[in-house]
Amino acid sequence: MAKSLQDQLLGAGIATEEQLKKAQESKKRSKKKFTSKAKNTANKPQQNRPKKKKKPVSDLAQFYQQRNTVERQEREEAEKKKKEAARLKKLNAKKIRKLLLDNLQNVEDAEIRYNFVVGTNIKYLYVTEQQQESLVQGELAITFLGGRRCLIPMNIVDELRQIDPNKLIIIPATDSSDDELGPIQ
Repeated sequence: MAKSLQDQLLGAGIATEEQLKKAQESKKRSKKKFTSKAKNTANKPQQNRPKKKKKPVSDLAQFYQQRNTVERQEREEAEKKKKEAARLKKLNAKKIRKLLLDNLQNVEDAEIRYNFVVGTNIKYLYVTEQQQESLVQGELAITFLGGRRCLIPMNIVDELRQIDPNKLIIIPATDSSDDELGPIQ
């Protein structure tokens, strides 16, 4: 029969009988401790076990969390402002369009070419003889709607500027000593 490891160690002279006895005793003690711990934990309800303590968060980690929170809030606020600005721009565009279409003075079969200056460019618009006189007297102004040149009465110019101060409105000069017609902005 095969010899046990203890017998082999004794036969080779590597271990003494005293060392083997000490090893067996320590083995028995460790088995008792393990079984008693297992019995104790099995009998105790789960609620009585101590909870693991959370690791404290370092100052650097707290700083990064706060910074991320602040940055996220700033992005959300900027997005809200951007959406609100887009909504207002769209609303103002609708108001301007309605105001211009309600007060449009253009005549489709007009034959007189009326030249006016926009910046450094010369543009033109076909008008009737009465509209030409009204433009010269300062009763009509010119603006643009969707790339189309529009004749509008002077009484709505202020309303347009209140809605959109950057709206291009050409008001011909009424000074009779000047032959030039140009925008007054």
